[in-house]
Amino acid sequence: MGAARFLTCAAGALAVAGCLAPSPETTDPDADPDTSDGLVAFFARDGATRGTAPLTRASLAGGDVVVAGPEGYCIDAETRSTGPQRGFAVIASCHILIDGRSGREVPPMLVTVTVGPRGDTTDLPTPEALAKAAGAQIIGSETTSGRVAVHLDSGGETMFAGSDPRYWRGAFLQGERLVGLALYAPENSSLAGERGKVMLRRIKDRTASLSPGNGQSEDATGPDSISGLFSRLFKDRDSPD
Repeated sequence: MGAARFLTCAAGALAVAGCLAPSPETTDPDADPDTSDGLVAFFARDGATRGTAPLTRASLAGGDVVVAGPEGYCIDAETRSTGPQRGFAVIASCHILIDGRSGREVPPMLVTVTVGPRGDTTDLPTPEALAKAAGAQIIGSETTSGRVAVHLDSGGETMFAGSDPRYWRGAFLQGERLVGLALYAPENSSLAGERGKVMLRRIKDRTASLSPGNGQSEDATGPDSISGLFSRLFKDRDSPD
């Protein structure tokens, strides 16, 4: 049941109470982000309970993918989970993560990053498939070589108090990995609108520049086809556990 819930979280169609990430020390290759300190703790804790400094970048999935946000955004170390097979992290404002003690203010947002297992990543899910997995309608989308983004009309309101129903979901290929993104922002924020698409592109570009290989492996082989990776990262939330 934990794996199924992880897939729904990765798709971005999550209720905060149901989707947790393991602690940063987790190294179990089959660990799912639903076991300990994670997104619930991310929203619940305040400056007095934040015990780990945010990260400017994080190595996930055995070092195959190095994730980083644009300037002013950091990775919350307490939500980071990684093992040889997959990885998970949350990107948010550095200023907010350190309780405003330093750093410049940037528009608030929360981005979940989910890295799937290695496989023959030769294609991407379509915007329609991502929308179906979320159970939402498409407002707009963008598909380029190696990257897809879709703007959805509902579901974002479940993320945190005051979040906009609209949110962005994206996916891109990084080496032999499929990486899933979901971006949530406060109600009426420009990041809940068209600017969110630009932010996803910037995260993808930063990740590509920092990660080994900087792109698709020409001889990527493995037991997972793209359909297998897609089903594990972007499972239809109505599917049984």
